Amino acid sequence: MVFYLIKFLRSHTGLLYITFGNILGAAITGCFWLILALIQPVEEYGKTSHIVSLASLASSFALLGLNTTVLTFIPKGFQKINIQANQLILISGFIASVLAALYDWLLGFFVIGMTFWMMSTYELLGKKSYKHYAIVNVGARAIQIVLSLFLYYFLGIPGIVLGFSISFLVFAYQYYLSMKNFTFDFSELKDKMKFSLHVYSFNLSNALLMYFDKIIIAPLFGYAILGYYQLGFQFLLFLGMIPISLFQYLVPEEATGKKKTKLRILGLVLSIVLAFLLYLFSPYIVNNFFPQYIKSIDSIRIMSMGLMPLSITYLINSEFLANGKTRGVIGGAILYQTLQLSLIYYLGFRFETTGLSLAVVFALTGQALFLFAYKRYIR
Repeated sequence: MVFYLIKFLRSHTGLLYITFGNILGAAITGCFWLILALIQPVEEYGKTSHIVSLASLASSFALLGLNTTVLTFIPKGFQKINIQANQLILISGFIASVLAALYDWLLGFFVIGMTFWMMSTYELLGKKSYKHYAIVNVGARAIQIVLSLFLYYFLGIPGIVLGFSISFLVFAYQYYLSMKNFTFDFSELKDKMKFSLHVYSFNLSNALLMYFDKIIIAPLFGYAILGYYQLGFQFLLFLGMIPISLFQYLVPEEATGKKKTKLRILGLVLSIVLAFLLYLFSPYIVNNFFPQYIKSIDSIRIMSMGLMPLSITYLINSEFLANGKTRGVIGGAILYQTLQLSLIYYLGFRFETTGLSLAVVFALTGQALFLFAYKRYIR
């Protein structure tokens, strides 16, 4: 068994680098939010989450789905598509940063930095430079936690925003290297815009999953409720690095015709085990390390149930995107967002933090069921 596992891992070193980079990066980010939970009052913690989510969502809008387009088509031999995508991102990123700066001038730097950094990481994945990707991901997150906490001590929440901005801008150097080749030729990208716009829906769905709820929860329910909810959501995001890593690995690999069925099964089983462990141990974790967040226990346990549908969603979508099939991706994204927004309002006012957590799990489950049914339908 051990020999088989070692042999299996050696045959997927790229996945190991991606998973290492994502999990370590997520661990650093998770530690950052957990440290904030220890040093910030609940309401200030909620406000910080609100501001960071606002800037992150603006960056997601600026990407236009081009990050996934680069990830998918570089392995297929489109060697100029990253440069052409980066040219367009320069325009969309600038527009998004200006709009964010109207809310807070520091958010403009956050948005442009995160947009360039995201394009850099997906280009590395598309080129299968998995080790380099891990370095860029972990490096950015490490500087992020150190700078943000240091600057928070002197500047408060603006210091956190500044720390994020600097780390993104420093590790977006892959994007800067491409700028010397800008010619404003879009010949390769032009034929892929339909694909990009379809993928855009999926990417926005993921971004809305991670950020939009924090933006609307604050004005509807207050920063305190958002603070309790955010702690539970951080645990889901951390464990969600498993299916996200699989997605980032499977798209470029399967785009070149390699099937990874055993890997898909292993990823799904691992997600189920981790979800069970989180459900079991979350009361102990909160009671011993975050006693001021006792109201988050139910949220964490409910969120753990969302890991399985989240994994199914990423695994099926990776198969669709690798084969250039985007209709199911769009349908699932629309269904998810419709369910989440309606359930946040309906369940949130009735059950507060618990209801908000249920909204996420129900929306993820609906999306996963739709994708599974659609996959069987198109066979």
